[in-house]
Amino acid sequence: MKPCLLLSAPLLVLSCLFITACTTTPSAPVSSGSPAPKSAGEVWLVNSLEEIANAPVTVQGNPQVVNSTQGKVVSFDGDGDRLLVDKNPLDGASEFTIEIIFNPAAAFPSNAEPRFFHIEALDNPNRRVTIELRLNDKNQWYLDAYIKSEQSQFTLIDSTRVHPIGQWAHAAITYKDREFISYVNGNKELTGQVDYLPIATHAKTSIGARMNQVHWFKGEVAQVRISHRALNPNEFLLVK
Repeated sequence: MKPCLLLSAPLLVLSCLFITACTTTPSAPVSSGSPAPKSAGEVWLVNSLEEIANAPVTVQGNPQVVNSTQGKVVSFDGDGDRLLVDKNPLDGASEFTIEIIFNPAAAFPSNAEPRFFHIEALDNPNRRVTIELRLNDKNQWYLDAYIKSEQSQFTLIDSTRVHPIGQWAHAAITYKDREFISYVNGNKELTGQVDYLPIATHAKTSIGARMNQVHWFKGEVAQVRISHRALNPNEFLLVK
């Protein structure tokens, strides 16, 4: 017979309350600050000409690893420089966020349409995601984000939403349930509807130019983060 069964009723109640209080699992502490992404994703530190995110890199032109306020970054001269990363960071994603921290340099008018991030399988150009810039004659840039599939395509671009050349900036796009959104420095800019279809596992990622080696980017790229979830702005990377 268990000892507690010999206790009087009042003592039995007190004993059970004491045991319950001592054996209850404490609640998890509440975290502070921006929440971390809760699903698959990865950060690419663009600070090497040999590998990025443990994937081999093919170097074209003469990009340079340089020091910056963001740490070591890769600098592109806007005239034939790019990195081709042998990896598709969107593999398996049905929704996603792509973030880039970059510092564009003046290149107008010789190269006013730099494509500086492009995911595509070369055997299927009908499925791709690109993040691009447009430059104007006032030392400003505005974002151009694009998703294409066999079902539909959409470009998020507005020439009135301009930002200064020569400053570190954060650009992001998110996609979920056909909704395609662009952000600059954490601020929502544009939204549209498009059908994203999975890009093949063997696709590659071009940084510094379009996949077909045109529209070169002049400036620096520090890092890219790809999350397999549509993040909220308070979860974005921060520019140092």
